[in-house]
Amino acid sequence: MEYEVGRVSGIDLEVLVELFNDAYSNYYIDVQVSPDRLRNLIEREDIHVDNSFVAYEGRRPVGVVFLGVRGRRGYICGMGVRQSRQRRGIGELLMRRALDEAGRLGLDSVQLEVVEANSRAIALYSKLGFVSIRDLGLWERNEPAPWEEPAGPADAVGAALSGARVGALRLACVLPLVDAFNEIRPCWQNEALSLAKLSDRFVGYVAQLSSSAAAYIVFGDSPSGLYIADFAASSRLGAAERQTLCETLLSAVDRGVPRVAARAFNIPLGGYQEAALRARRFDLTLTQQEMVLCLRWR
Repeated sequence: MEYEVGRVSGIDLEVLVELFNDAYSNYYIDVQVSPDRLRNLIEREDIHVDNSFVAYEGRRPVGVVFLGVRGRRGYICGMGVRQSRQRRGIGELLMRRALDEAGRLGLDSVQLEVVEANSRAIALYSKLGFVSIRDLGLWERNEPAPWEEPAGPADAVGAALSGARVGALRLACVLPLVDAFNEIRPCWQNEALSLAKLSDRFVGYVAQLSSSAAAYIVFGDSPSGLYIADFAASSRLGAAERQTLCETLLSAVDRGVPRVAARAFNIPLGGYQEAALRARRFDLTLTQQEMVLCLRWR
């Protein structure tokens, strides 16, 4: 079967929503969209509809790939094929077209996240040259937050941080810390550029030591519970200090917005951020691999 490929900008939004929801109907997490939600996703993640593609079987759209662009970096913000048309090479066709487009645009790299259990997708991305750079976790807590506070002044780390002060700041004042405190950028959805577009929904807390910002957290409240968008501490601190400060911020959020249900998406595994979430009784529910393809070496 020969498949034609066209640009996302040439397809009706309602048709695109139906295609997307079909492709992700049996996905590992709920990613079903409405027209408004898809429009917001396109805007928030800097998806370029003129540089994203739809595969057609005759006149019927059967697959889609979204390419986001920020400066010289690209991002695959979703690639899916209708359930009835999977395992026919459509995903590879779309990915190759998106990567050709990234090269034409002069991008240095393209990144994506893929669920660790999705072995077929990982095999495809590896075939195309993507390499895994770290694991990210999706976390949930469905019980009341713990009452205990992080280690107190009697502990050596706690003593060093006993003067930490936590306060709310305008999100615009918090976002510069996202790049300053993370040795590796947060995943695309958690980057400052994405968070800034949700400033009406998110709140920022900052922990200060000696009048200097030492850690931050960005979070929001919704009918389904508390949502932790991102948090990190200064790389000038040791791992134990960073963990304690992040626990302090998570505890402050729990006190300020007491919710039974809480979630945190795409937080790096294996470091102080994971340890802070576990200390606050979050459970790891899904692991994703962050993968990158370098298109040009500087």
